[in-house]
Amino acid sequence: MSLIKWDYDQSVKKVSILLGDLKAVVLKKSTLTDEIVKELYEARELLSNRGSWAVVQNGTTQKGWGQYLEDCGLKRTTVHYWLEHYEPTEQRLLTDDEFEAKQQKKRLEEKTAQEQIRAKVNVAYKTGNKPENWDAKCEKAYQEKIEEERQRDERIAKAKESMQRERERNEQIDRETKQAFVNIDKMVQDAMQNTKEKNEFKQRIRLSPDGLTDGFVDVLMEYLEELEDDNRRIEACYNIIKVCKGIAVDLQVRSN
Repeated sequence: MSLIKWDYDQSVKKVSILLGDLKAVVLKKSTLTDEIVKELYEARELLSNRGSWAVVQNGTTQKGWGQYLEDCGLKRTTVHYWLEHYEPTEQRLLTDDEFEAKQQKKRLEEKTAQEQIRAKVNVAYKTGNKPENWDAKCEKAYQEKIEEERQRDERIAKAKESMQRERERNEQIDRETKQAFVNIDKMVQDAMQNTKEKNEFKQRIRLSPDGLTDGFVDVLMEYLEELEDDNRRIEACYNIIKVCKGIAVDLQVRSN
């Protein structure tokens, strides 16, 4: 069909007349006729063939497919659905069974095309060489694969770093726990050894039986141990002796 035989305004008017009262239920394919969809198909083909624009009337006004649908009072998605059901060669609407068969064939072709693209992309990614018949779709899929692999490697690297940090943290906890047990064991051993030495010292200086268990004696010995050196301890012992002697003398005098 040539552009001279097709008139934009006449086509809009024709579609509007054909739709008539059907616009209230126009979303249903059952309301369509072959003639309506044929006119819409031809309009789209003509507008698309001119880069989505049509010259109207004196050649100064330009309108596109979107404007055409708006002038007809139709939605693009609705018309697209109708045209999917149209067979241009036979100029008729497909039956539901024919349309489903068409869709299945389309899905199979798309699947096959995608498999071919995926195979080419895998070759290019593995070898670094792009196969023959490399096109824009292949390049897009190739770039997407590169990005996917980059993100995958990034996720793996982050996961490894996280696992390494977790492993190091657990090892640190194990070391600290073991050291804590060692420290506790040492403290217990030191305490036992200190108690043993104190008891041996008490027996060596021949304390009375009550003195062996007297808490004051233990406090006194701990006080002496906390002093900075032996000279200070000796001095403290002499002072304690003097104090004790003085108290003993006072007690004797008081008792007499």
